[in-house]
Amino acid sequence: MSGTATEHHRVQRQASWSGDEVWHTWRLGWADRSSRSLLLAALAVGGLLACYGLTLLLHRPPAIVPSVTLRGIGVLLLMLAAVVAPASLGYRIGAVFCIVLYAIAQVPIVLMQSTTLLGATTYGAFDAIDFLAGGALIVAWMLVRMRHPLTILIVVLGYATAGAAFFGRALPLLRPRLAADPWAEQVSIADEALVRSVLLALLLGLVLLAWWLDGWMRALLPVANVAEPHGSGRASRTGERPRLRSALILALAGLDLLAIAVAISAKQPVARGRLSEDDDWWASIVLAVSTARAAMVILGIAAAIIWITDPQYRAL
Repeated sequence: MSGTATEHHRVQRQASWSGDEVWHTWRLGWADRSSRSLLLAALAVGGLLACYGLTLLLHRPPAIVPSVTLRGIGVLLLMLAAVVAPASLGYRIGAVFCIVLYAIAQVPIVLMQSTTLLGATTYGAFDAIDFLAGGALIVAWMLVRMRHPLTILIVVLGYATAGAAFFGRALPLLRPRLAADPWAEQVSIADEALVRSVLLALLLGLVLLAWWLDGWMRALLPVANVAEPHGSGRASRTGERPRLRSALILALAGLDLLAIAVAISAKQPVARGRLSEDDDWWASIVLAVSTARAAMVILGIAAAIIWITDPQYRAL
């Protein structure tokens, strides 16, 4: 009897095991930040691989149809990454807008590489557009993962400085060594592989720097709806209303760096004064507009330097 009971118990346990559903144990919810962070990273890596890696496998000069197809797949993956990012709606919209700018920058790049529609173009023009496209991607990543205005500006400034130094000074010296005939660069993959490798290394290095830097910024200069996503319950909304008026005036005057500093100061947790909902919204608008405008100015100056410093024409 005991043997029969033991056998019956074993059969029951096996039946229960066979009925177990693993997905009930490993629960994945849309609101789970860890799951969305992993999905964000996977989609971002896939998008970068399609845009910067798989297009290198095309014959030189690349045919327009496969080039557009691969870049389109990459842009789609990057947009999906921004949509699923564990950030508030405003930051995800900003990231999607940056990815749209990246997609727009790909249009002249494809036309320069695959057609003669734009005529003769210089290496400086091509590199400047490539540089701006990478800048749009790094700002998109900052919005969904870092989000502090000072973190974004410091990373953009580092990207602009390093990019201008590489594209404006180092790359023109390296190109003659990549091909004996500089006109033969268009049929060589070495130039594009070097440029994209440096861009990806620069993006990765700045992202790692921002991860360390953003923690200090959140601790030293916490900003409402920046340090944490909206609705998390941990974002302070206190500040001093008189500073908001100064921030608005500075932003309207185009003094963006000063406007950012004053707006951050207005949204600091302090014992005296509390911003109303409308005032806090205006402070957030000042931060968003001034940060975006300052980032575009920094990237624009660096792109102009790259464009001017290499006037050699590409082969058609």
